Amino acid sequence: MASAQAEWKADFFGTVNQMPPEPVGLLIHVLEVMASEPTFHRARRELLQDLGVSAGGRILDGGCGTGVALPDILEVCGRSVQVYGVDPTDAFLDVARKRARDLGVVGAEYRNGDVRALPYPDHHMDGAFCEKVLLHVGPPEAVLRELVRVTRPGGRVGAIDWQPHFVLSCTRPDLEAKFNGLFRQALYDYRAAPNLARYFAQAGLQQVRTRTYLAHTDRLGDPPFWRAFLVEQLPLFVGAGLLQPEEAEALAADFHALDARGWFRASFVVYTAVGTKPA
Repeated sequence: MASAQAEWKADFFGTVNQMPPEPVGLLIHVLEVMASEPTFHRARRELLQDLGVSAGGRILDGGCGTGVALPDILEVCGRSVQVYGVDPTDAFLDVARKRARDLGVVGAEYRNGDVRALPYPDHHMDGAFCEKVLLHVGPPEAVLRELVRVTRPGGRVGAIDWQPHFVLSCTRPDLEAKFNGLFRQALYDYRAAPNLARYFAQAGLQQVRTRTYLAHTDRLGDPPFWRAFLVEQLPLFVGAGLLQPEEAEALAADFHALDARGWFRASFVVYTAVGTKPA
């Protein structure tokens, strides 16, 4: 285990427990609005349907974050499904547990842990998935190895990720290029999403199926994800030294000006994969 852990890597999401409350709160806000973005929502629901976990079954949400998937899990799989969430970030787990309480769910367990060393025995789950995890944590074989290990033979494993490159309307192509370039610097595996099919096949999963979705908007504030991600979290990038304050201000002003005239457009691509564990 020690030798395997020497290969483990993560980006800034591996340090959230050490961050001050303000940036943590901003990250939680972004995660919440990101989950409600219609394309992510559709991708999640269709992936859960593909997993095929039925009422009374066990499903793992690896790297569960704030537990945003819980309402969709309950709706797709039934309220009697047993939900197991694992995440290393204490503040995220607090939100996930509150969500479960607010929904009146007794069959949901959210535990502190690492998706690369899950605290469950072999074959314990009927299905397992991770959402927006492989982008931040790796190596991918370590993550998928654990998702496969805890899934029963014949059960399915899934993943949702996105390519963090925004096709943007912008009058400052220099700032657009810098904004998109910062994700290459800040993220662990920038191209995780388009590589899901390969990662799944190399993990030994069979009958791998992938889906591709286009997220698009022509309004900065509708749905709220776009403003939150493109404008409201710019201070995080400034604090990390990825943008200068004046660059962030100019970028936000450009987006707002274009939006005010009805000229704002933005899009990105979401990918999912589902594979079956050999019997």
